[in-house]
Amino acid sequence: MTDIISSAGDSAVDIWYTRCGAATASALAIRQQWLQAEFAQGGTVLHSLKDSDNIDIRNAHYNHKLTGLFREGGNIPPIWARSHGADTAVIGITWLDEYQGILTRADGGIREIADLRGKRLALPVHDNLIDFQRGAALHGFVTAFGLARLDPAEAVFVDVSAGAAGGLRTPGGLGAEAEALLEGKVDAIFLRFARGLRIARDPRFHEVININRHSDPLVRVNNGTPRPVTVDRPFLERHPDLVARYLAVLIRTANWAAEHHREVVDLLAADSAGATAADVVASHGANVHRTFTPSLSADYVKGLEVQKNFLRDWNFLKSDFDIGDWIVPGPLAEAQALVDREPGLPHAATALAA
Repeated sequence: MTDIISSAGDSAVDIWYTRCGAATASALAIRQQWLQAEFAQGGTVLHSLKDSDNIDIRNAHYNHKLTGLFREGGNIPPIWARSHGADTAVIGITWLDEYQGILTRADGGIREIADLRGKRLALPVHDNLIDFQRGAALHGFVTAFGLARLDPAEAVFVDVSAGAAGGLRTPGGLGAEAEALLEGKVDAIFLRFARGLRIARDPRFHEVININRHSDPLVRVNNGTPRPVTVDRPFLERHPDLVARYLAVLIRTANWAAEHHREVVDLLAADSAGATAADVVASHGANVHRTFTPSLSADYVKGLEVQKNFLRDWNFLKSDFDIGDWIVPGPLAEAQALVDREPGLPHAATALAA
């Protein structure tokens, strides 16, 4: 682990946070300043990973080589990091379904999954330590082929350069994969969340399948589902009280979210470039505001194992590992006890959107 010394002095404990996208309890807590308020009470210094000028620190979003780092979001980077030896622990998991669509050109004659046999399927290539978007696209295609009882080996996977994690900006504003489809370079693409849903509604495209409509949650597993909360074990062992407090903020935020549908949807839309409140609901479901409570239920852990096994089988991982050994349930139980004793949000009356 990389130890970062706080400018506040050796007596203060540095806490780092990073999260993926908008739809996490961490994102809501940060936007509402509740996480900042919790750790502004003395003895701790809270840092945002993305605000650092140090590339090694920012890369901890992927490799988790930073002590005191809490990460909530897509599961491919933390699974990849664990397979490369990162000494992390999963201390909570949330389950947020999202749009997962395979699109073709409306005039291309491809209407069903079976029509994808022998066709060119786009796999984006990003400039990241771990190309989680590529992993997500591959998982989407493999899932769809499995549902149609087809062998993915019958398709042709085509690399599409997509820049950094957020995707390559293109003149048409659709992203590299969609532009490649319109230009006839590929025959099908896989897109996720609200952005993918907006593109699917464009009359130039045909939606072959929305995997998110499948009734089996394990079929819907991909990078965004489920979403683990991780921290490094050395920090957990040194500061179990701080880990419990961090999780308690997420639980309190989830409890608030469950009672504030409109506010949650508006916050998620504001944190998603170009998305409207309607896009958020259409992508994540009408009950999106009730999906932020961290849990370590058997179903959530199984979903994480399904994703790990997929990444292992498709050679995304350096080594295999046991999901059960990755789970540490104690901090979440202690966090729930903290919330039971003090259910209110920290400084909720003065919280302002970031």
